[in-house]
Amino acid sequence: MKQATGKSLNILIIADHASDLDWVQISLQDHNYQVLGQVFSIEEAAQVIERTPVDIILADESGEGVLETNWIKELAFKTNGCLVLVSATQNQMNFVREAMLAGASGFLLKPFDLDDLSKSIEQVYHLWLQRSTLLAESRSQHQAVDQPAKDSHSIALFSPKGGAGTTTLAVNLAIALKEETGIPVLLVDTDFRTADVDIFLSIFSKRSILDLVNLDQTVDQETLEQVISEHNSGIMVLRGDPQLQFVDTPFEPSQVGALIEGIVALWDGYVVINTSNGLDRWTVEVLDAVNTVLVVTRPELPALRVTRNFLELAEASADTTGRWKVVMNAYQGKKVLQTSDIEASIQHPITATIGEDTLLASTAINQGRPFVTSQRKSPLAKDIVALAQQIRMEQMSAAKMQSDDEAPRSEKKSDKSSTFWKRIPFWQSVSNSVRLTIW
Repeated sequence: MKQATGKSLNILIIADHASDLDWVQISLQDHNYQVLGQVFSIEEAAQVIERTPVDIILADESGEGVLETNWIKELAFKTNGCLVLVSATQNQMNFVREAMLAGASGFLLKPFDLDDLSKSIEQVYHLWLQRSTLLAESRSQHQAVDQPAKDSHSIALFSPKGGAGTTTLAVNLAIALKEETGIPVLLVDTDFRTADVDIFLSIFSKRSILDLVNLDQTVDQETLEQVISEHNSGIMVLRGDPQLQFVDTPFEPSQVGALIEGIVALWDGYVVINTSNGLDRWTVEVLDAVNTVLVVTRPELPALRVTRNFLELAEASADTTGRWKVVMNAYQGKKVLQTSDIEASIQHPITATIGEDTLLASTAINQGRPFVTSQRKSPLAKDIVALAQQIRMEQMSAAKMQSDDEAPRSEKKSDKSSTFWKRIPFWQSVSNSVRLTIW
């Protein structure tokens, strides 16, 4: 059997030495399949996949590690379009169900013959082909037409210490920007540890950021529209994928940076990005790709110390573009610390303060109704609306200055700093540096 491109499907077999599938390899080769060979464990299969493109894996229950179905999920994150067929006996239907839930495309019950195997391979391949054809056609159509430049502004919210309320702020800020400006807003969840923006907004969708990260080609407008969801507030949402928290290395960091840059280039409006707490390579890539970074902290000494360490690491004080802005969340006025004292401690100005109302914020999360709409007149909502208005005014001022400049648009955009992560050889050293005590 051949793909639409005319290339034979590459098939890899996983089975024990003493399995009853020895005939499969020879039979498939006789029927014009490209059989890469037979391996005896998941570990060996992973080594083959690193060296050679694999279209279909036929995994028998006798193979070492096959019954531990987590490998199927990991395979989906690390490859593009590799299909999995599992084979087992009638007595192992629990394994078959677990494999299908983990992402297997089909199964075969033993004993089976060559006709059963060929039909199963054709079925799973054509199902995958149908799903991918629409995306491939839309990509090719859009690649043939020059797309006009979009007037977008990207904002990442990041906290170097957990518990600062970054997700709450990101969700409510996105809605406030939409309501205050009338400009399209896209909220993107790149928190690969605890993706829960969809919970905050009561959004239910099978699509997630994982659908875009796994694409080989550049994301186009039509593809993006297929994976985002509309919230009743009017904002669009690209939700995260909770499964990513169980995978050590879901994808290369450069994939995330390229994805964010592609989305921002397509979106005509604001792109608000929720990130993970603490630095990893994926978060660094996001921060490097955006126009503005809101560094969210709290008026507590541990949070302020790690914020100061991060700002020094990012060389925020030397930045002349205004990308790095500190937002003080859960601020209780002068009851605890004055803003002037905090600014002196972290050696960076505070752009905005957001009040504290733990009960209101917690209720909004549990109900899936952001307080900036459900409790619009609350002091907490007013603080976030004020931040949205401030962002809009600053952007309008920057746009006016840019319009007075005769430099081409592409040259102006190059002014944004894009070397943050390049100063750090490994993301582990970034994390270690943030933890240093230099208070």
